[in-house]
Amino acid sequence: MIVFITAVLILAALQSFSKLSLLKRRWELLLAALLFPLPFLFESSIAQTSMQTLNADLSNAKTLENWCALVVIQEIFTLAAGFSLLDDTGRTDLPKRGFRRYLRHLKYLVFLPSVLLPAGVLYLQMYIFNALPGMEFRTLTWLLAAGLPLPAILIPESIRLLRRNPAARILTVLHAEYFLILPAVFLPVAANARLMPGENDSFPVDSLLVLAGLAGVVLLSGLGCRIYETFKRNGREKKKCPL
Repeated sequence: MIVFITAVLILAALQSFSKLSLLKRRWELLLAALLFPLPFLFESSIAQTSMQTLNADLSNAKTLENWCALVVIQEIFTLAAGFSLLDDTGRTDLPKRGFRRYLRHLKYLVFLPSVLLPAGVLYLQMYIFNALPGMEFRTLTWLLAAGLPLPAILIPESIRLLRRNPAARILTVLHAEYFLILPAVFLPVAANARLMPGENDSFPVDSLLVLAGLAGVVLLSGLGCRIYETFKRNGREKKKCPL
């Protein structure tokens, strides 16, 4: 279970940094600045707890249900706002002033970092403290604080470099959303689920089959989005063709 939780926290961090590529660079720099003091804020709490206690709290089914529900809601709003932003790309008839202009900019709020990002920083800090017991807490805190802003800048800048077209960049971020939504949906189920053999089975179902099934859902979702994108692009090209 801890492996799944860690995977979701990593995906949430990657997705949080990826979404910054859809915003102006000042938000990217602001997040990098806000990440720097987080390890210092968590230091006293981490010193008073243990890795076993933290893992037990994170593995609690009720905790997973609450946090994963927030993640799914946030990412669904991100998908809705992302497709709306994609529809606005290249348009010249959008309002330039007035209430509708400010209402249109509200959708950018959903591109802010995932609610799991602080929890991921705390878990990473706890892991580092336990993995490197020979180093002082304050030294590790400084190293982590100095390293956290780097991915907040490098990841969105890399996406901007690889996807210079705004529409292609939006689609890249939206497709990556499924890799966070699906684990967030199934993680609370996995916390309560127990794989039991059937009446005619002599051995329990291998958990690898579950992983393969989840991977298949993700691949099919990505393939479906790609097919939809291709048909939509071909439809636009046919409309533009004078023949």
